[in-house]
Amino acid sequence: MLLAVDKFKGTATAAEVAGALARGLAEHPEVQTVQVPVADGGDGTLQVCEALGWRLRSARVTGPDGAALRARFAWDEPRRRAVIEVAEACGMRLLTRDGELPEDADAETATSRGVGQLVLAALDAGAEEVVLGLGGSATTDAGFGMAQALGVRFLDGTGEPVADPRRLAEVARADLSGLDARVRSVRFVAASDVTNPLLGPDGAAAVFGPQKGLAAERIEPRDAALGRVAAAVEEAAGTADVADRPGAGAAGGLGFMTLALLGARYASGVQTFLDLAGVDDLLEGTDLVVTGEGKLDEQTLRGKAPAGVAGRAAERGIPVVAVCGQNTLPPSTRHPFQRIVAMTDVEPDVRSCLRNPLPVLERLARERLLA
Repeated sequence: MLLAVDKFKGTATAAEVAGALARGLAEHPEVQTVQVPVADGGDGTLQVCEALGWRLRSARVTGPDGAALRARFAWDEPRRRAVIEVAEACGMRLLTRDGELPEDADAETATSRGVGQLVLAALDAGAEEVVLGLGGSATTDAGFGMAQALGVRFLDGTGEPVADPRRLAEVARADLSGLDARVRSVRFVAASDVTNPLLGPDGAAAVFGPQKGLAAERIEPRDAALGRVAAAVEEAAGTADVADRPGAGAAGGLGFMTLALLGARYASGVQTFLDLAGVDDLLEGTDLVVTGEGKLDEQTLRGKAPAGVAGRAAERGIPVVAVCGQNTLPPSTRHPFQRIVAMTDVEPDVRSCLRNPLPVLERLARERLLA
């Protein structure tokens, strides 16, 4: 049995969930389990990389609010590969208090500079490939801050520098002469399952800006400002229509900058990290797969890790059971799981499930997984 589970957000890491399920199944000696934590490129990706045996390195970077912090990236020494979870450097979790954005949060000041500084740290380590997990960002700056950290200068119509993310509307030109030369010789992968373009009604400002504190009356001006940055970068880089590509709007427009400036290959976050975890090899000889995450809902079926795992298993005709804290899928929903088992099936007290999930998961595995 393969236990390929994502984190239960806010309560347990992917590795902890897999471990708890394995302990519960240990009471069934006829069952042999293999554990592999999985991720989709968002929050928790570094924990999965660490569980896979990669080393975590850290660097001092600028956070989304301009304050200095230590941020980590995962390092795969044999392959000279770095994995950067952008939320480490510019994530919403760095600004929230008790899970909520403070009232004085200003979405237009949040910077992605720290992501660029993590890229520099990876280059300093000798990276030949850098995978950026685009998820959980607090920014809506089209990668303006990241580009600056990598050596790009933005100028207004008079040739004066524009460095403040609140002044994106003044950008008229991008000077790439100072761009760190090493980026040209490194393979970049932008890993995300967001398919939104950078601009317009489906773009970064309109769709994701309000989640980050962008006021309704500021959406249209911010969208126009992102367009100024995009036009300047595309002209300087000799590219066209990158802002329209699926995924350019990921992570507040970091998707755009990774594509236009770094020449990144855009790839599914789930599929990228399933490949990094070696899931295909682990599926060989497996007769049952258990996957899951904290909450199963319709978002799960649109590119989250459990759906990705189920897709890989379906290619081999292997049945899949989903484990979750809460299942909010309507009963009529078509899904790829043979069964769905929720923690509340064995512990009706939701507070107990949230406060102390691992014993509940052990019990669930012991009593329900083989039913």
